Amino acid sequence: MDQTAMEAVIIEHVKQILPQQIEIELTTKLLETGIDSMSFIRLVVLLEEAFNIVIEDEEILLENFTSVETIRNLIRKCLDSKG
Repeated sequence: MDQTAMEAVIIEHVKQILPQQIEIELTTKLLETGIDSMSFIRLVVLLEEAFNIVIEDEEILLENFTSVETIRNLIRKCLDSKG
């Protein structure tokens, strides 16, 4: 999957968990959008299913979910380690 397609899938899933509809860009600070802890966990599950990956517990850090860019980097890392 190319980077643009990956980013589109991430944005789609982020919009699913937001409490209100707002425009999401690559650098939107997701922690300022009203995402709560339950939504955060839901996002992790959605991303794991969408990309057929496992995000390890030690990777579930706020710093890996601050924007679409940081999520994309985390997913790329998970995909690379998967082989």
